[in-house]
Amino acid sequence: MTRTTRIPPAVDLRDVRVVSPAPRSAWREVLDADPFALPTQTPEWTDWLCRTRRHTDASRLYEFPHGRRMVLPLLSRTWAGVRVAEESMPHGMGNGGVLVPGGKPSSAEAEAVLADLARRPLVRVSLSPNPLVAPTWAAVAPEGALRVPLLGHVLDLEGGFERVWSIRFHKVARKNIRSGQKHGLEIRTDVDDRAVADFTELNRRSVDRWAQQRQQPRWLARLVEQRRDRAHQLASAVRLLRPMLRVWTAHLEGEPVAVNVFLTSGEHVVSWMSAIDKDRAQRTNAGALLKSLAIEDACRGDARWFHFGDSDPGSGVAKFKEWLGAAPLSYEVLRFERLPVTAADQGLHAAAGRVLALRHRRPDGERP
Repeated sequence: MTRTTRIPPAVDLRDVRVVSPAPRSAWREVLDADPFALPTQTPEWTDWLCRTRRHTDASRLYEFPHGRRMVLPLLSRTWAGVRVAEESMPHGMGNGGVLVPGGKPSSAEAEAVLADLARRPLVRVSLSPNPLVAPTWAAVAPEGALRVPLLGHVLDLEGGFERVWSIRFHKVARKNIRSGQKHGLEIRTDVDDRAVADFTELNRRSVDRWAQQRQQPRWLARLVEQRRDRAHQLASAVRLLRPMLRVWTAHLEGEPVAVNVFLTSGEHVVSWMSAIDKDRAQRTNAGALLKSLAIEDACRGDARWFHFGDSDPGSGVAKFKEWLGAAPLSYEVLRFERLPVTAADQGLHAAAGRVLALRHRRPDGERP
């Protein structure tokens, strides 16, 4: 986490008209004109979050003197009836950022938008852009903005699936996918209650496995997951976001092995949630097979980019994504804070990590 140096604004905010919430007609017009628009920047995604996660639509329409319009999907949170944060998007709810006709703003336009966010009278305002356009925003962040580094992975689908398979997939990925094809897995693509039930069961197994690995009480792990409530998120998304959902499930002898959930809009497919039976998935390479099938399906449609989401640098998850052709993209979330919320949050995570490390040590101080 670092702070930026100041870049003087080149646009007088008094000349920029801001409307909030953004009118839906303008939002959809700008969305359709931005080739980098993500499913998580659609009005439907905002509506879903407002209905299911107790957020409020705080989207902003920017109208510049020269006639160009931009829209920032933005969700607010309140505490004791007072608005305390506006985020695009909230943590764990995908990337947000500003929708721009043509995809990228001028430096002056980006400076004006960030200057507007910097002066919002809230505890935190956060901007987590699409990694493909994030450098444009990071380059003009004003003084006082916090830069939170992340690592995203995005696969370029240009040339179609044959090119992705032969040029971008690593040989290890091709080997694992071929292996998955030989294990007699039943593949389903239905977006229905059965897919939700499969995900719920596999997610429960995953939570119990993580608790065992961390030597954590199972009830505590389940309580944490209950707050995340991923199974309920998927169930509500099946009802409210069905047109943008793609769900791929793999079964072996009637039992669920893996479920992958994707969001799709325009030229982008976003890997959203997944759950696996670790032993069976490793034995059958179901995870690699499902990702490959989803990528092939995206290539047959209008998609140009396949987003795998964020990973820890050097992790096994990052390596898996890179074997499937995804390019690692370092980018930054920009935050404006009136209280050190990010520092406090990072301190709590660091303390939790130290506790877990101590729990995994032997009495003699050596790791098992």
